[in-house]
Amino acid sequence: MRRNNTVYLLAVMSLMIAIMVLFGFTPIGTIATPAFTITLMGIPVAVIACVFGPIMGLVAGSVWGIISIIQAFSGMDATGVLLLSAPDIPAANKYIGLIFMCLIARMLTGFLAGFFFDLVKRFDKRGFFASFAGSLSTAFFNTLFFMSFFVIFFFNTETVQNTYVNTFIEAGWAAQNPFIFVIAVIGFNFIVELLVNAIVGSFVSFGITQGARKIGLSNPLPRFFAKKEQNA
Repeated sequence: MRRNNTVYLLAVMSLMIAIMVLFGFTPIGTIATPAFTITLMGIPVAVIACVFGPIMGLVAGSVWGIISIIQAFSGMDATGVLLLSAPDIPAANKYIGLIFMCLIARMLTGFLAGFFFDLVKRFDKRGFFASFAGSLSTAFFNTLFFMSFFVIFFFNTETVQNTYVNTFIEAGWAAQNPFIFVIAVIGFNFIVELLVNAIVGSFVSFGITQGARKIGLSNPLPRFFAKKEQNA
């Protein structure tokens, strides 16, 4: 029986975006422990990118970016508050830098997560390892692009040097080096977040795909490295 794949796409997208909004504006999206904090915002983005490919991953990343911008400008994000209130950073630099950090970074993340899923899926017929690769890349690229743009736009500012860099130097880190600074900032937390997002995102996206296939649903959008999916 041929079912409506567009409804399938809209239903999953709506559910994942609703989860993103919930994660973004409530404490549910963060798991805090005495040792580290895990952000879960990348999981619904990874699910969308793996289930529907790079284009929908880009859309999901855009939603994530918009939520991040709202958090920064509304005072919900400590880094955003710090940068926006910094007297030594010109207003234009603040806005452009935050747009790249919050929006462009997440758009690239969502697109590349779907891209790498499609790439691995070409050699992984069932798609579980592709789901794992896509979910893992979501957490990886988010950190890579966010921190890269942070360093490009704000590393050499007086505010960041006084607030972060000098503190790490006093703790024994050679944080005057941007690479060492990024390692000091992300720390062990990055590894834990990478694994949590990869494991949860891969199981959820793989489960959705397999469940949809069993009832005759498939992704209606074209994908990289593969032909358009066909209904069973």
